[in-house]
Amino acid sequence: MTAPSWQEDDPNNLSLIQSNAAQLITELRAAAAERILPTREELCRWHARLYAGCDVPIVGYVGHFRGDPTVKELLDYEVGLGARLKDGNLEKMGVWARTVNDEMNAVLAGLHAVFAELDGRLPVGQSPTTADQILEMISFAALAHGECLRVHPFANGNGRIARLLVAFICLRYSLPMFLYIKPRPESDDYIRASRDSMGRPPDFVGNHTTTTAVFAHMLADVLAGERVS
Repeated sequence: MTAPSWQEDDPNNLSLIQSNAAQLITELRAAAAERILPTREELCRWHARLYAGCDVPIVGYVGHFRGDPTVKELLDYEVGLGARLKDGNLEKMGVWARTVNDEMNAVLAGLHAVFAELDGRLPVGQSPTTADQILEMISFAALAHGECLRVHPFANGNGRIARLLVAFICLRYSLPMFLYIKPRPESDDYIRASRDSMGRPPDFVGNHTTTTAVFAHMLADVLAGERVS
């Protein structure tokens, strides 16, 4: 039996999701100085907070990774977008559900190593000041965002979790938040960059370079606005 699809949110839930996202950002801002690490449990908590009170096809879809053995509908839940190509797979796809757990463990281990290195160089409350430091931060945000999209750990809401990771990094290192959680940025450049970060079988390799450039422009626009005001 095919698991119920959850590719789109119920339109009636959109304002609630936006409110939930705003409350979650407030929580992350208050805890930024503690410099906790984004574990798989934390990402699942974010997902559950985003969809608190919402109508979803299967309750277990919320707060659980694809492939989670405790939710039978997620065991073989595959996600993708675009046209179906000759090999039978979609143009862009998240990794196979059975590999999500291992993939996310590897992604988070890599992010944690970068967090540890940056924490050692940027004390709480000290933002990056040089162009090189800012580019390093933007590249890191693009990596975190892109890897979340490449894996696509959840049945739905992966873009929001990816953007929350960017917000998490900005709040941790006192950078202006330049990326909305909800609604999603509608610029063609952002949408194209997000697609570039996804891969497809057999290797599921994504390219996050475009995202780095898009994020650099977004942050520059925010900083320019702050200087004007």
